[in-house]
Amino acid sequence: MTMSWKRWGLILIASFCFGFTGQEIELERYFNARYSANFLKSTKNIKFVMPPGTKGRIQETKKFYSGNYGLRVEITSGPNKGEKVWVYYDPKNPRMKLYPSDEAEVQEKPTEEVEKAEKVKTTEAVEALRAPATEPLTTSREASNMIRQLEGANDLVQKTLPCDDCEVKNNYSTATSKIESVPGDRDFQDPPVIRPPTRTENPHKDSRAMLRQVGAYGEGTLLGQSKPSRFYFQNNGPNKVILKPGPSVYRSWEFYHPGDARQDLRFTVTDSPSGTNSYLQNSYMMVFPRKTLPHIRVEGQKQIVTLPTGETVTFDVRTKEIINGVMSEGPLSPPTNSERPPSVTYNGNGVLVRVDKRADDPRRAAAKVVISKQGRTCTVPRKDLWPDQRESSSFHFKYFSDQDFDRYLKQKCGFGL
Repeated sequence: MTMSWKRWGLILIASFCFGFTGQEIELERYFNARYSANFLKSTKNIKFVMPPGTKGRIQETKKFYSGNYGLRVEITSGPNKGEKVWVYYDPKNPRMKLYPSDEAEVQEKPTEEVEKAEKVKTTEAVEALRAPATEPLTTSREASNMIRQLEGANDLVQKTLPCDDCEVKNNYSTATSKIESVPGDRDFQDPPVIRPPTRTENPHKDSRAMLRQVGAYGEGTLLGQSKPSRFYFQNNGPNKVILKPGPSVYRSWEFYHPGDARQDLRFTVTDSPSGTNSYLQNSYMMVFPRKTLPHIRVEGQKQIVTLPTGETVTFDVRTKEIINGVMSEGPLSPPTNSERPPSVTYNGNGVLVRVDKRADDPRRAAAKVVISKQGRTCTVPRKDLWPDQRESSSFHFKYFSDQDFDRYLKQKCGFGL
């Protein structure tokens, strides 16, 4: 959307003088929707997560000492249309587009047009905008600087957007410098780097790997290969997940990207309630769309994992418990012969494929495959997704293209990616 300097000036002046009120926004990244304007990480007031493309109208603003803002927004598009939530706005790294309000549009029109419009407009009352007492008036120089910043940010966003079919064209990254927005929010949905798969089909068979410890987590490299194909870590307790620690009692996480290919991007969760292999509870999961290779970074006491969807899960470096993100977990189940899959839940915006099985590979032995998306679920035969069920099978996922899997989902489940 192109705008004249005059129009940008009006938007910026309105933004500073009136706290953004009445303007339209469009999100360019995932955002937490909060019940209140408290954005501290320790505050558990996240209502839901809004995906890129969500639009809304700003109703109220709060300016913080950092120079950033809390925006109360009425959502005007998508499944949460009509909801009123708070989002965090950092002018230096906006991650959203701002469009002029009706008032700004009116200010651009010639006087005759405005007078004519006011005569016609008799049924809709426009509430007067008031500048918050803490918002200083902006000089023309400051407004000009902000105009350049917003235009530059919008241009950057346009150059780094994913393509229409959910496959990422090029690597892109957000600002990695320390900013004054909420660390928890950035960990939850803003990975610093997207690493698109370098190929579509996985050429490797899952086989033995060389394992090595890399600080707080481990890496596995397939024999004969030079690059790692997975990373892993495990929770040994005692904590809220491992209530009664002991020998061979743990919950392990492994994130796979063999061949850096899209086909078999996945992660597994294994609960070991005792040293008996027959009690192992295995869950095998895939999330869609597959935009990026799973990867991990450590920041202080946080261990942040980026899932193939680009969403993130934050673990405690020391305990390996989930502390934030699009997944949640419950405690380890006690030893039993019954099927008790790991109490791990995906809460993101993507599609989850999950198979569970005790003491065996779920892809070969599970009774069913459950596919879910934001509360909707369907069950499909495992052979639909892993057609080669031989003992020697490498269990490659059938749909290495997201487009093909999307068509399958719409036919089988009534929903797509």
